[in-house]
Amino acid sequence: MAGSVVGGISFSVVIPTLNGGAPFVRLVEHLARLRRRYGIEVLIIDSGSTDGTPEAAERSGLRVHRIEPAEFGHGRTRNLGVRLTRGDVVCFMTQDVLPCTPDWPERFVEALADPRVAGVYGRQVPRDASTMEMFFVALNYPEEPLRFDPVDGNGRRQRHHPRPGRVLFSNAFSAVRRELIERVPFVDDVPVSEDQVWAHQVLARGYSIVYEPAAEALHAHRYTVRGLFRRTFLVGRALRMIGLDSGASFSESVRYLRAVLGYFVRQGHVHRLPGLLVHEFVRWAGFQVGRAILPPTRQRDMAAGAEAGQGSSQLTQPQTPYPVLTVTAETCRKT
Repeated sequence: MAGSVVGGISFSVVIPTLNGGAPFVRLVEHLARLRRRYGIEVLIIDSGSTDGTPEAAERSGLRVHRIEPAEFGHGRTRNLGVRLTRGDVVCFMTQDVLPCTPDWPERFVEALADPRVAGVYGRQVPRDASTMEMFFVALNYPEEPLRFDPVDGNGRRQRHHPRPGRVLFSNAFSAVRRELIERVPFVDDVPVSEDQVWAHQVLARGYSIVYEPAAEALHAHRYTVRGLFRRTFLVGRALRMIGLDSGASFSESVRYLRAVLGYFVRQGHVHRLPGLLVHEFVRWAGFQVGRAILPPTRQRDMAAGAEAGQGSSQLTQPQTPYPVLTVTAETCRKT
């Protein structure tokens, strides 16, 4: 049963796992401390680990639900987690995240106290940052809070299309209101980016998304060239399936590249520009190939939706310039 975190609000944590390894063991230790402090509910959904991941969770007293590998889906599995938990607020985390602010559940609950806010996500900082990762943090996870609203101060509808390198919401470290996620669940069959798709869906329904940097976690990914292509291929396919890929235009891609190049130059890393250009070309190519290749059934679905007047025009995003912020590596606050 989910315990009370702030003001009688109950809180559940859902974490999909597959061979989480040592990082997951550290996360389990952190969550065990949180359970003693707040009485929160924690659910691990494991899809076939062979390295003892679910057993490590069970030894710490966490509840584990096992599914077959074929049953896993980023949206589908998180929807299952919602059904299997009871908290008023449902937090989603990935197995390789490690929160480093001990009161992060309170920060999430406070952000969701505003009934207009559908979801909140926290700051993610890399454990050992490359220049590219620091640029990504500077762009998407600044020290200042952010709020994405469906309309601006003049009542004009905001446009929120996914754009190259930008994050609007992240299920690596996020929380949502139960009553809303039950009404607007994650899309079951997108291969990745279920969080970005969901954020656009709730914005289209008049809700807001909040970024809360006071809730901070260690988290980053370093991709090989092959891994980067595969990841961006899946992102391109996922956004195309929902009709949310138009923000990744050539002009937006060029704007993003100019911002990255400027950041590298300002940081004195000119010698790394050749590697950056290769990285960005692979990322761009993977996305473009992914959005160009859709399963035939999805192509028919999208065509039918367009004929019925249900295209992607209701889920769009502002063409604001990229804010390039300068940040330095910092030590996370201790848990």
